[in-house]
Amino acid sequence: MIKGNNFFLLIFFFITFTTYNSNEKKNFSIIFPINKIIIKGTYAVDLIKLKAELEFLRKTSLFFLKDKEIIKVTKKYDFISGIQLKKKYPNTLKITISEDIPVVTEIKEKKRYYLTKDGKKINYIELKAYENLPIIFGNHKNFSFLLNQLQVSNFSINKIKAFYYFDVGRWDITLKDNRTIKLPATNYEKILVQMDSILNNSSFSKYQIFDYRIKDQLILQ
Repeated sequence: MIKGNNFFLLIFFFITFTTYNSNEKKNFSIIFPINKIIIKGTYAVDLIKLKAELEFLRKTSLFFLKDKEIIKVTKKYDFISGIQLKKKYPNTLKITISEDIPVVTEIKEKKRYYLTKDGKKINYIELKAYENLPIIFGNHKNFSFLLNQLQVSNFSINKIKAFYYFDVGRWDITLKDNRTIKLPATNYEKILVQMDSILNNSSFSKYQIFDYRIKDQLILQ
């Protein structure tokens, strides 16, 4: 058994001699040096750029991995919502990325953004998987509530081309087949529940506008 003083001395020498500083001020390790960095789970994130920014980890100790330094890098990427680190000894670090998923594109003051279901705003970049997302025109105030009601009513957001918000506090929804649903400012939950059956009813196929702005009335045009 190693006695107390000898144990702490052994730890001291282990830490001291497993790292050294180069002229570039990087801490390199001779024990469990990271030689391979695997990054998974990215789609929207620029993987080449992210790998370059994490290159400082190479040759540092896998055992003494500094999580905070990795998080500091990943926080700069709008789409990244979380990371999971897995050490595979003797020399491999696996990083699994969790990305935010946008549900709509917002156009505001001639600029585009992505919005997640939680209302998080992400700077816009062209991505094929998100090129057909519905677009929001106007302030996205209360959009999270509207989105939640659409999900509760099982109304597919994939049918929607655009949302138009008006300052009076209400929404118009334009579908991909160019039909428009004009919602009242409040109490439209039941309307959304009924909309799918109405839109799929052949009796209503000739109408382009479904106006619910007047309470308890549906005006068709």
